[in-house]
Amino acid sequence: MSTDDHAAQIDARQAQLRNWCAILAGIGAVLSFLAVFRAFDAVSFGGVFDTFAPRAGTLNGAIALLSALMTIGGAIVVRRSPAMGSALLYVGGCAGFLACGGIWFIPGIITLIAANMALWAISDPFTHPREGSAGGRTARS
Repeated sequence: MSTDDHAAQIDARQAQLRNWCAILAGIGAVLSFLAVFRAFDAVSFGGVFDTFAPRAGTLNGAIALLSALMTIGGAIVVRRSPAMGSALLYVGGCAGFLACGGIWFIPGIITLIAANMALWAISDPFTHPREGSAGGRTARS
């Protein structure tokens, strides 16, 4: 198998993985928005930010809404830039869980799985499309 065929196979797998990341991140984002509606309720869910809120639910709901918006942004960006999408998905998933506690469990898990898959979809930054790997180029010099 030539290196061009191998590189094309890797690119095809990464493109397919980016599509799956976007789908999973979209599902996580929809579920996180459902959790946001519940987080704005004045009931304490045991999140970390409960002690700082003037009313249980207002600060948690605001942080959860911001986290859900980051998750939506990550779902949109992940196909174009998997590194940026993964960072947004990680921050959105973790901050939402800290704000809401247990109600963010399923959206957080789905979002973090999508963030991990997005890391796998990042191409090798040390390779140049025409010249091959940087290590191979220095070995030839």
